[in-house]
Amino acid sequence: MFYFLLSLILIFLGCSKKSDSSSPQNPQFSKYDILLYWGFGVGKSYKYYSLDTTKFKITNAVDSTIITQDTFIRIVKDTFGNLNVEFYDSSLSTSNKTYDTLYVYNPFVIDTLMFQFLNNTQIKISNKIFKAPLVLNESWVPIESQSKSIYDTIFFTNQQISPCSLRIYVDSFKVDSTIKVVVEASNDSTFKILSRNFFKVKYRYQTKPQTFICNDTTIKNDTAYITSIDTTYLKAFMAILKIYRFDSTYAKAIIGPFPIEVILKSYGRRIRIQ
Repeated sequence: MFYFLLSLILIFLGCSKKSDSSSPQNPQFSKYDILLYWGFGVGKSYKYYSLDTTKFKITNAVDSTIITQDTFIRIVKDTFGNLNVEFYDSSLSTSNKTYDTLYVYNPFVIDTLMFQFLNNTQIKISNKIFKAPLVLNESWVPIESQSKSIYDTIFFTNQQISPCSLRIYVDSFKVDSTIKVVVEASNDSTFKILSRNFFKVKYRYQTKPQTFICNDTTIKNDTAYITSIDTTYLKAFMAILKIYRFDSTYAKAIIGPFPIEVILKSYGRRIRIQ
């Protein structure tokens, strides 16, 4: 009886496996298909118009707004290696060129996200910017949670708080959580992707020299929280159509009896015009 039951189980498993293998499945995109899906044709160029507004405010000290607008051309060069795609952005107003590389790992197109601090310390982190094909309500983690050590020192002086000077020692940059979600999808392969990123910057700060106003020169610890929310409108086979971006950074410190709040806000949009 035992062997009879065992035979039935084996027959059932065999039939189930055969049924699963015959079920229809979506074909996998090749790496070249992924490139074409997002319009990254090798040897082609694309023209974009960009408008960026950055507001930098330090309470009772600095309040400035910078608006940058430009038309730039993205040129995709020959592929090499394991399908890594070189390209560069050439800004028309400044004649500057920014070189970059896209890495295609099925099913993602991966770019390098760079963070640059005030003292020119740079951090480069892998970022899964696109996925192919896209499906409504699909989500993925573009940047894995991680922590990077930083050795950067920032000096801040201002006539209104003279003779005090503020020294900030940046210690680490941490990726808390990131997510991309396909929130809209239409029949003409037009998509809307919402991105949320949460970062932390741990730092120490102190005031110097020892004066009546700067009577506390001990080193204090604090954390700056960075939140970025991006909305991207995409059309498959045509690459990026529109990008709207909002980034906000906030930090505060105490210089003697004076509280200082630092607020950095950035608004940006990019539109493909060719």
